[in-house]
Amino acid sequence: MYSLGRARKVSVSLPEGLTTAVQRRVGKGEFSRYVTEAVARQLELDLLAELSELLEAEHGPVPEEYVTEAGDAWPDGE
Repeated sequence: MYSLGRARKVSVSLPEGLTTAVQRRVGKGEFSRYVTEAVARQLELDLLAELSELLEAEHGPVPEEYVTEAGDAWPDGE
């Protein structure tokens, strides 16, 4: 889990079906931890997407042959 400092209680609205699915998966005592980790993971993905956009703007798109080469090296990566 990420250590981002002290926790602060916030209120979020989630669809009932989603909250039920999370509670079934992790139990009520672990709900906050599960949501915290999911939000942290999404933040990482957002930051990676921003970095990718910055790199593409500066250096241009990745040549297709490099994409193909990477795909061949990790065929199960899809």
